[in-house]
Amino acid sequence: MYEALVIFPFETGLDLQQGAGNAFEEAVKKHEGKIVNRTELGRRPLGYRVKKANEGYFVSYTFELTPDKTQALKKVIQLSEDILKCTIVRKTKVELGKPTKAAPLPTAGGTAEKAKGHS
Repeated sequence: MYEALVIFPFETGLDLQQGAGNAFEEAVKKHEGKIVNRTELGRRPLGYRVKKANEGYFVSYTFELTPDKTQALKKVIQLSEDILKCTIVRKTKVELGKPTKAAPLPTAGGTAEKAKGHS
């Protein structure tokens, strides 16, 4: 399972709002992947110019893809003119909703056991 933050040119973002397909979703499907979730974060200014654009339309995706196809997907995305920037990260088991038992946090004086023994 992977998560991607994709920045489209603002004009492309307007098409996305109207339900049009996009280069990222097509690339994932071409590489035999499956889009699980899509969250549109909207129009935002960029910190610096990317491909002559000052603002972009941000979309967050969660998708499934086999690990051997991720490099090919990244190359296709980098060559796409319809995508300004994209970051893909692999979701860990903790992020996938499996709870883990957290260790007690140490206090300013040391470990949690020391805090219990001294008042």
